[in-house]
Amino acid sequence: MKNEPNLAIFHQAFSSKAKIAEVLPNVLNPTSEILVTFREAIDQLGDVLSQCGRGDIEDQYRAFHTAISIFLLLVEWKQAIRKAEFDAQRFLASAKLQASEIDHSLSYVMNSYLQVFLISVDSLQAVTELTGIQKYISEWELPLLLFANTRSNMFNQSNYIDEKNNEAEKLQSTVAFLKFEIDGKPAEQYNYLKPGTSYDLSIEVRVSNWPTGANLLMLTPVTIDIRERSWLPKFQFKKPEGNGPFSFTGTGRAVLEVAHSFGSRPYEFLYAAEFDEISNYKSVEIVGHRRLLLEGTDVISNPRTGFSHVDQHLLKIRNRMREFPGLSSDDIANAMTVLEGLGNITAQALKGGTFEANMSEKQFQTKISELLRNRGEIGEHLESHLEASGGITDLTFKGIPIELKIEKSKVLFAKDFTNYFNQTASYSIALGKKVGILSVLECTEKKATPVGVVEDDIDFFIHQTGQSVVAIIVVVIRGGLPKPSSYSR
Repeated sequence: MKNEPNLAIFHQAFSSKAKIAEVLPNVLNPTSEILVTFREAIDQLGDVLSQCGRGDIEDQYRAFHTAISIFLLLVEWKQAIRKAEFDAQRFLASAKLQASEIDHSLSYVMNSYLQVFLISVDSLQAVTELTGIQKYISEWELPLLLFANTRSNMFNQSNYIDEKNNEAEKLQSTVAFLKFEIDGKPAEQYNYLKPGTSYDLSIEVRVSNWPTGANLLMLTPVTIDIRERSWLPKFQFKKPEGNGPFSFTGTGRAVLEVAHSFGSRPYEFLYAAEFDEISNYKSVEIVGHRRLLLEGTDVISNPRTGFSHVDQHLLKIRNRMREFPGLSSDDIANAMTVLEGLGNITAQALKGGTFEANMSEKQFQTKISELLRNRGEIGEHLESHLEASGGITDLTFKGIPIELKIEKSKVLFAKDFTNYFNQTASYSIALGKKVGILSVLECTEKKATPVGVVEDDIDFFIHQTGQSVVAIIVVVIRGGLPKPSSYSR
């Protein structure tokens, strides 16, 4: 059950995460006291999560806790080596085993930060590599666990030590953003709003105490582009009666007036909170989820590949790229431009049987180059046979490598082409990119059985080569298909 906002669970989760962040920079140093503090903070966070139910934010914390718990073993590994302990490698072996035995059917395990971490642990060989993992964990961002699904009522507000008696705290008010809803449904990480269509945007906030002299609490959307601020509603709440804390709910109209491109970043809105008078208060603290990411890509009115089901699937691929650490918005946009073209080619091949059986790799490269260059947004920016990493890339688009391969022996799917990942990744790294595209023409001769669906033929993978982690997007194009008319014979 979704509980009311609970400051107790928020405080414990926040304090344990803050303590982890505080000691993490020094935890690899030869200081046993720091290690004890580190372990206690991890255990405290685990205790909080043990009482939490399912949810997106809860899953983000579980992914972080899983990673930091395994990293603790790696810290102990280095400490054991430093002290010349017998069988120090047992800590490394335990970390690797725990990483390999994680149940990938659990929702939190799909977290992209955790996926990259697990790959790093699997390839770990020397203690000198731990600083890179340490830095990676330190950059792991988490939202505030303020509005949580809990398994029980153990986190009672009465358990939270309210410091109202502290005079300094009396001069501070907290505005906590609890949740957003769009047309009655809880807001998600990315929320699609059809441009030009009006939606109900509801907001819920909690105020710890009302500042003396204040009459209004005002919530105002803030954006990078000032023109976008009018797209979302402003909210005002009047001074309530009685003593705090207070909860407020408001609903207004939200309209995205302009659609954005297929590969661009979502619209980002941040709600600011202020009272009309806080002269008697030291500060107003704002916590919680006050950011909204709104998608304005209109693939219905503005199709990108010409095939609606392909467009919808590519949106999912785009979101996976957005979650991949360190991947720039420009590279995401450029990769999406290529995927629009390849998605169109893939769908056409399935629909019309346009690629013959047993094509040569040269023929495939020539055909793909021609079809991609025919797209106005690609055109002259598509380059052939650019040198990179001691080899020759097949194609590049604004620095994004496009590796082209042929499969003639058997019917395979996107997940089956991992043997080409190292090559694709090396080209990406050499070109200074964290994403590469691998397109394979599977051109075994087929009879009258349709083969291939876009969900299986276009997929996103995280791949580590050396110390680098690269996103690989595989696009399988089906060849050797009979003409559609033959399916009915």
